[in-house]
Amino acid sequence: MNRVLVTGATGFVGAWVTRELVALGARPRLFDLEPKLDNLEFVEQGLSEDVEIRQGDIRDADALEDAMTGCDAVIHLAGLMTVDCARNPVLATNVNLIGSQNVFAAAARAGAATVVYASTGAVYGPEESRHPKPMTLYGTLKLALEGVARIAWTDEDIRSAGFRPYIVYGPGESAGIAAGPSIALRAATRQESAEIRFSGRVGFVHVQDVAKAMVTALSNTGTGAHVYDLGGDYATVSEFVAELRRQRSGSNTTISGPPLRMPEILEGGEISDWFGALPVTGIAEGIAATLAHWDRVTDRAEFTRAANRMSAT
Repeated sequence: MNRVLVTGATGFVGAWVTRELVALGARPRLFDLEPKLDNLEFVEQGLSEDVEIRQGDIRDADALEDAMTGCDAVIHLAGLMTVDCARNPVLATNVNLIGSQNVFAAAARAGAATVVYASTGAVYGPEESRHPKPMTLYGTLKLALEGVARIAWTDEDIRSAGFRPYIVYGPGESAGIAAGPSIALRAATRQESAEIRFSGRVGFVHVQDVAKAMVTALSNTGTGAHVYDLGGDYATVSEFVAELRRQRSGSNTTISGPPLRMPEILEGGEISDWFGALPVTGIAEGIAATLAHWDRVTDRAEFTRAANRMSAT
Protein backbone atom coordinates (compact mmCIF):
# COMPACT_ATOMS: atom_id res chain seq x y z
CA MET A 1 0.00 0.00 0.00
CA ASN A 2 1.38 3.40 -0.99
CA ARG A 3 1.19 6.63 0.99
CA VAL A 4 -2.30 7.49 2.28
CA LEU A 5 -3.29 10.87 3.68
CA VAL A 6 -5.88 10.77 6.47
CA THR A 7 -7.67 13.98 7.47
CA GLY A 8 -9.10 14.19 10.98
CA ALA A 9 -6.85 11.24 11.68
CA THR A 10 -6.53 11.45 15.45
CA GLY A 11 -10.25 11.76 16.14
CA PHE A 12 -12.55 8.95 17.25
CA VAL A 13 -12.89 7.16 13.89
CA GLY A 14 -9.58 8.43 12.54
CA ALA A 15 -7.47 6.74 15.20
CA TRP A 16 -9.01 3.36 14.35
CA VAL A 17 -8.58 3.99 10.62
CA THR A 18 -4.93 4.77 11.30
CA ARG A 19 -4.55 1.51 13.20
CA GLU A 20 -6.10 -0.43 10.32
CA LEU A 21 -3.73 1.18 7.81
CA VAL A 22 -0.64 0.49 9.92
CA ALA A 23 -1.74 -3.12 10.41
CA LEU A 24 -1.63 -3.50 6.62
CA GLY A 25 1.93 -2.20 6.46
CA ALA A 26 1.23 1.42 5.54
CA ARG A 27 2.82 4.47 7.12
CA PRO A 28 -0.06 6.94 6.82
CA ARG A 29 0.35 10.69 6.80
CA LEU A 30 -2.04 12.23 9.30
CA PHE A 31 -3.47 15.70 8.75
CA ASP A 32 -5.26 17.15 11.75
CA LEU A 33 -6.15 20.57 13.11
CA GLU A 34 -5.09 19.54 16.62
CA PRO A 35 -3.24 16.20 16.49
CA LYS A 36 -4.09 14.11 19.54
CA LEU A 37 -1.35 11.52 19.84
CA ASP A 38 -2.90 10.20 23.06
CA ASN A 39 -5.87 9.00 21.00
CA LEU A 40 -3.54 6.96 18.82
CA GLU A 41 -1.85 5.46 21.86
CA PHE A 42 -5.25 4.70 23.38
CA VAL A 43 -6.13 2.63 20.33
CA GLU A 44 -2.78 0.83 20.30
CA GLN A 45 0.46 1.43 22.16
CA GLY A 46 3.21 2.67 19.87
CA LEU A 47 0.81 3.63 17.08
CA SER A 48 1.91 7.27 17.11
CA GLU A 49 5.44 6.14 16.22
CA ASP A 50 4.28 4.49 12.99
CA VAL A 51 2.77 7.57 11.36
CA GLU A 52 3.74 10.93 9.93
CA ILE A 53 1.98 13.93 11.48
CA ARG A 54 1.05 17.13 9.68
CA GLN A 55 -0.83 19.80 11.61
CA GLY A 56 -3.24 21.80 9.49
CA ASP A 57 -6.75 22.95 8.66
CA ILE A 58 -8.72 21.56 5.71
CA ARG A 59 -9.89 25.11 5.05
CA ASP A 60 -6.26 25.91 4.15
CA ALA A 61 -5.95 24.77 0.53
CA ASP A 62 -2.19 25.35 0.43
CA ALA A 63 -1.56 23.28 3.56
CA LEU A 64 -3.67 20.46 2.15
CA GLU A 65 -1.84 20.54 -1.16
CA ASP A 66 1.49 20.33 0.65
CA ALA A 67 0.27 17.43 2.78
CA MET A 68 -0.99 15.60 -0.32
CA THR A 69 2.45 15.60 -1.95
CA GLY A 70 3.52 12.01 -2.59
CA CYS A 71 0.13 10.52 -1.59
CA ASP A 72 -1.96 8.51 -4.01
CA ALA A 73 -5.09 8.20 -1.86
CA VAL A 74 -7.00 10.10 0.84
CA ILE A 75 -9.30 9.01 3.65
CA HIS A 76 -11.22 12.15 4.53
CA LEU A 77 -12.71 12.27 8.03
CA ALA A 78 -12.24 15.86 9.21
CA GLY A 79 -15.41 17.80 9.91
CA LEU A 80 -17.83 19.20 12.47
CA MET A 81 -20.59 17.03 13.93
CA THR A 82 -24.34 17.67 14.20
CA VAL A 83 -24.46 19.88 17.30
CA ASP A 84 -21.51 22.04 16.21
CA CYS A 85 -23.04 22.45 12.75
CA ALA A 86 -26.29 23.72 14.27
CA ARG A 87 -24.40 26.00 16.65
CA ASN A 88 -22.28 27.67 13.94
CA PRO A 89 -23.71 27.10 10.45
CA VAL A 90 -21.21 29.34 8.64
CA LEU A 91 -18.20 27.65 10.21
CA ALA A 92 -19.79 24.26 9.53
CA THR A 93 -20.24 25.11 5.85
CA ASN A 94 -16.66 26.32 5.57
CA VAL A 95 -15.29 23.18 7.21
CA ASN A 96 -17.59 20.40 6.06
CA LEU A 97 -18.26 21.59 2.52
CA ILE A 98 -15.56 24.06 1.44
CA GLY A 99 -12.91 22.10 3.35
CA SER A 100 -14.05 18.89 1.68
CA GLN A 101 -13.92 20.59 -1.71
CA ASN A 102 -10.33 21.52 -0.85
CA VAL A 103 -9.57 17.85 -0.14
CA PHE A 104 -10.78 16.74 -3.57
CA ALA A 105 -9.02 19.65 -5.27
CA ALA A 106 -5.74 18.81 -3.51
CA ALA A 107 -6.13 15.18 -4.53
CA ALA A 108 -6.61 16.22 -8.14
CA ARG A 109 -3.54 18.46 -8.14
CA ALA A 110 -1.42 15.75 -6.53
CA GLY A 111 -2.59 13.11 -8.98
CA ALA A 112 -4.17 11.02 -6.20
CA ALA A 113 -6.56 8.52 -7.74
CA THR A 114 -8.80 7.63 -4.80
CA VAL A 115 -10.72 9.43 -2.06
CA VAL A 116 -12.60 7.55 0.66
CA TYR A 117 -14.72 9.78 2.87
CA ALA A 118 -17.21 9.85 5.72
CA SER A 119 -20.75 10.84 4.86
CA THR A 120 -23.55 10.04 7.33
CA GLY A 121 -26.82 8.20 7.74
CA ALA A 122 -28.26 11.64 8.51
CA VAL A 123 -28.55 12.32 4.77
CA TYR A 124 -31.88 10.51 5.15
CA GLY A 125 -34.88 12.04 6.86
CA PRO A 126 -37.04 10.29 9.48
CA GLU A 127 -39.67 9.27 6.92
CA GLU A 128 -37.35 8.31 4.06
CA SER A 129 -34.91 5.40 4.18
CA ARG A 130 -34.04 5.15 0.47
CA HIS A 131 -33.82 8.68 -0.92
CA PRO A 132 -31.78 11.36 0.88
CA LYS A 133 -33.83 14.06 2.54
CA PRO A 134 -31.73 15.41 5.41
CA MET A 135 -33.35 17.21 8.33
CA THR A 136 -30.15 18.65 9.83
CA LEU A 137 -27.47 20.97 8.52
CA TYR A 138 -24.91 18.26 9.20
CA GLY A 139 -26.77 15.80 6.95
CA THR A 140 -27.30 18.49 4.32
CA LEU A 141 -23.59 19.31 4.13
CA LYS A 142 -22.66 15.63 3.95
CA LEU A 143 -25.12 15.14 1.10
CA ALA A 144 -23.45 18.06 -0.68
CA LEU A 145 -20.10 16.33 -0.12
CA GLU A 146 -21.44 13.30 -1.96
CA GLY A 147 -22.20 15.64 -4.85
CA VAL A 148 -18.67 17.02 -4.74
CA ALA A 149 -17.38 13.46 -5.03
CA ARG A 150 -19.53 12.80 -8.12
CA ILE A 151 -18.25 15.97 -9.77
CA ALA A 152 -14.65 15.02 -8.94
CA TRP A 153 -15.16 11.73 -10.79
CA THR A 154 -16.79 13.41 -13.79
CA ASP A 155 -14.30 16.27 -14.07
CA GLU A 156 -11.06 14.85 -12.60
CA ASP A 157 -11.37 11.03 -12.83
CA ILE A 158 -11.03 10.74 -9.05
CA ARG A 159 -12.75 7.56 -7.94
CA SER A 160 -14.35 7.64 -4.52
CA ALA A 161 -16.25 5.71 -1.90
CA GLY A 162 -18.39 7.47 0.68
CA PHE A 163 -19.86 5.78 3.74
CA ARG A 164 -23.07 6.68 5.55
CA PRO A 165 -22.70 5.27 9.07
CA TYR A 166 -25.54 5.40 11.56
CA ILE A 167 -24.50 5.61 15.25
CA VAL A 168 -20.79 4.84 15.52
CA TYR A 169 -19.71 3.54 18.92
CA GLY A 170 -16.76 1.77 20.49
CA PRO A 171 -13.58 2.45 22.47
CA GLY A 172 -12.95 6.18 22.58
CA GLU A 173 -15.36 9.07 22.50
CA SER A 174 -17.01 10.69 19.51
CA ALA A 175 -18.70 14.08 19.61
CA GLY A 176 -22.24 15.35 19.92
CA ILE A 177 -25.44 13.48 20.61
CA ALA A 178 -24.22 10.35 18.76
CA ALA A 179 -21.47 9.95 21.36
CA GLY A 180 -23.99 8.74 23.96
CA PRO A 181 -23.44 4.98 23.54
CA SER A 182 -19.64 5.33 23.62
CA ILE A 183 -19.81 7.54 26.69
CA ALA A 184 -22.11 5.01 28.37
CA LEU A 185 -19.62 2.22 27.70
CA ARG A 186 -16.75 4.19 29.20
CA ALA A 187 -18.88 5.13 32.20
CA ALA A 188 -19.74 1.48 32.79
CA THR A 189 -16.06 0.60 33.18
CA ARG A 190 -15.77 3.34 35.81
CA GLN A 191 -19.02 2.46 37.56
CA GLU A 192 -20.35 5.90 36.72
CA SER A 193 -23.76 7.03 35.47
CA ALA A 194 -24.35 8.08 31.87
CA GLU A 195 -27.17 9.33 29.68
CA ILE A 196 -28.00 8.58 26.06
CA ARG A 197 -29.96 11.58 24.80
CA PHE A 198 -31.98 9.90 22.07
CA SER A 199 -34.36 6.97 21.91
CA GLY A 200 -35.95 4.69 19.37
CA ARG A 201 -34.51 2.16 16.92
CA VAL A 202 -31.15 2.96 15.31
CA GLY A 203 -28.21 1.24 13.66
CA PHE A 204 -25.26 0.63 16.00
CA VAL A 205 -22.01 0.55 14.01
CA HIS A 206 -18.86 -0.52 15.81
CA VAL A 207 -16.00 1.87 15.09
CA GLN A 208 -13.69 -0.93 13.97
CA ASP A 209 -16.23 -1.92 11.31
CA VAL A 210 -16.12 1.65 9.98
CA ALA A 211 -12.32 1.59 9.88
CA LYS A 212 -12.31 -1.78 8.12
CA ALA A 213 -14.79 -0.59 5.50
CA MET A 214 -12.86 2.58 4.72
CA VAL A 215 -9.47 0.94 4.41
CA THR A 216 -10.88 -1.94 2.38
CA ALA A 217 -12.48 0.58 0.02
CA LEU A 218 -9.07 1.96 -0.94
CA SER A 219 -8.41 -1.06 -3.12
CA ASN A 220 -12.01 -1.77 -4.14
CA THR A 221 -13.43 1.53 -5.37
CA GLY A 222 -13.25 0.56 -9.04
CA THR A 223 -14.38 3.46 -11.21
CA GLY A 224 -16.94 6.11 -10.40
CA ALA A 225 -18.23 7.78 -7.24
CA HIS A 226 -19.91 5.28 -4.92
CA VAL A 227 -21.83 5.68 -1.66
CA TYR A 228 -22.58 2.89 0.83
CA ASP A 229 -24.80 2.69 3.91
CA LEU A 230 -23.23 1.48 7.16
CA GLY A 231 -26.25 0.55 9.20
CA GLY A 232 -24.52 -1.88 11.54
CA ASP A 233 -26.73 -3.82 13.94
CA TYR A 234 -30.24 -2.38 14.14
CA ALA A 235 -31.64 -2.31 17.67
CA THR A 236 -33.48 0.00 20.02
CA VAL A 237 -31.54 2.15 22.44
CA SER A 238 -33.32 0.29 25.23
CA GLU A 239 -31.98 -3.03 23.89
CA PHE A 240 -28.46 -1.58 23.77
CA VAL A 241 -28.70 -0.38 27.38
CA ALA A 242 -30.14 -3.70 28.50
CA GLU A 243 -27.25 -5.59 26.89
CA LEU A 244 -24.75 -3.23 28.51
CA ARG A 245 -26.40 -3.83 31.88
CA ARG A 246 -26.29 -7.59 31.29
CA GLN A 247 -22.56 -7.50 30.60
CA ARG A 248 -21.70 -4.93 33.29
CA SER A 249 -24.30 -5.24 36.02
CA GLY A 250 -23.15 -2.11 37.85
CA SER A 251 -23.77 0.15 34.87
CA ASN A 252 -26.36 2.91 35.18
CA THR A 253 -27.30 4.38 31.83
CA THR A 254 -30.52 6.34 31.36
CA ILE A 255 -32.27 7.21 28.11
CA SER A 256 -33.85 10.57 27.37
CA GLY A 257 -34.97 12.55 24.37
CA PRO A 258 -36.94 11.72 21.23
CA PRO A 259 -35.81 9.50 18.34
CA LEU A 260 -33.25 10.98 15.97
CA ARG A 261 -34.42 12.70 12.80
CA MET A 262 -33.37 9.66 10.78
CA PRO A 263 -35.12 6.52 9.52
CA GLU A 264 -35.03 3.32 11.56
CA ILE A 265 -33.02 1.59 8.82
CA LEU A 266 -30.83 2.79 5.94
CA GLU A 267 -31.69 1.36 2.53
CA GLY A 268 -30.47 3.75 -0.17
CA GLY A 269 -26.78 2.89 -0.45
CA GLU A 270 -25.11 0.86 -3.14
CA ILE A 271 -24.40 -2.87 -2.94
CA SER A 272 -21.28 -4.70 -4.11
CA ASP A 273 -19.60 -8.04 -3.45
CA TRP A 274 -16.66 -6.63 -1.50
CA PHE A 275 -18.92 -4.41 0.59
CA GLY A 276 -21.32 -7.24 1.32
CA ALA A 277 -18.44 -9.34 2.61
CA LEU A 278 -17.49 -6.80 5.29
CA PRO A 279 -18.05 -7.78 8.94
CA VAL A 280 -21.03 -6.44 10.87
CA THR A 281 -20.47 -6.49 14.60
CA GLY A 282 -23.57 -7.19 16.68
CA ILE A 283 -24.24 -5.07 19.74
CA ALA A 284 -23.42 -7.89 22.17
CA GLU A 285 -20.03 -8.46 20.57
CA GLY A 286 -19.37 -4.75 20.14
CA ILE A 287 -20.20 -3.94 23.76
CA ALA A 288 -17.99 -6.79 24.98
CA ALA A 289 -15.05 -5.70 22.81
CA THR A 290 -15.40 -2.08 23.90
CA LEU A 291 -15.58 -2.89 27.61
CA ALA A 292 -12.56 -5.18 27.25
CA HIS A 293 -10.55 -2.43 25.55
CA TRP A 294 -11.40 0.10 28.25
CA ASP A 295 -10.47 -2.45 30.92
CA ARG A 296 -7.09 -3.08 29.27
CA VAL A 297 -6.35 0.62 28.97
CA THR A 298 -7.36 1.20 32.60
CA ASP A 299 -5.15 -1.67 33.79
CA ARG A 300 -2.27 -0.32 31.71
CA ALA A 301 -2.68 3.17 33.15
CA GLU A 302 -2.81 1.84 36.70
CA PHE A 303 0.33 -0.21 36.10
CA THR A 304 2.12 2.86 34.75
CA ARG A 305 1.08 4.95 37.75
CA ALA A 306 2.23 2.23 40.13
CA ALA A 307 5.58 1.94 38.34
CA ASN A 308 6.06 5.69 38.50
CA ARG A 309 5.32 5.69 42.24
CA MET A 310 7.85 2.91 42.79
CA SER A 311 10.55 4.69 40.79
CA ALA A 312 10.00 7.86 42.80
CA THR A 313 10.64 6.13 46.14
